[in-house]
Order: sequence, then structure tokens, then C-alpha cells
Amino acid sequence: MGVRSAMKKELMGLEGSGFMTADDVRSELSKIVKKVPDRSDRGFSLISRFNDNHSQLSCGENSKEKLLEFQRHRLFKDVLYTRKSVDAWLDSQVN
Repeated sequence: MGVRSAMKKELMGLEGSGFMTADDVRSELSKIVKKVPDRSDRGFSLISRFNDNHSQLSCGENSKEKLLEFQRHRLFKDVLYTRKSVDAWLDSQVN
């Protein structure tokens, strides 16, 4: 994570809040992909699907992924995801 991203995340006060940035979700997805190297195509598909949904939300459109709960940060207006919904979405996609 770059210095700029780390400072922004610290200013948003996400530590222990139960919310994740899109970068956090992507890093979580990357960890899962690395755990199962023979299914890397599935991991790439998951990351692409998340990125597509995140782009839609960032542009103000509706979410395609109903399990991913989100809200916008009140100051920075970034899309933040709840950790529980990300875990539920991952479980539904992997299993």
C-alpha cells in the first residue's frame, strides 16, 4: 500500500470499524487466489467481477452484487464495504 493510500485510510478512521476500502477487498481476493494456485482463472474472474461492481458504484449506478453492502464515506465519498458482506459474498462465490 502506498503512503498516500495509507494516510487516507488512517484519516478515514477505518481501523476497527468493520468497513473495508476497495483496495482492502482486492488484497483479500488476491490472498485467496494465491492460496489456491490451480484455480487462478476463478480468482481473476472474482477480482474482475468485484472491480466491475465497484466501478458501477463509483459512478453512482446500482450495485449488481446484492450481497455486497456498502456506504459512502461522509467526507471522502469513497465506497466502503462492510466486512461481513464481503465475507458473505466471497463464500457465495467460492462455494
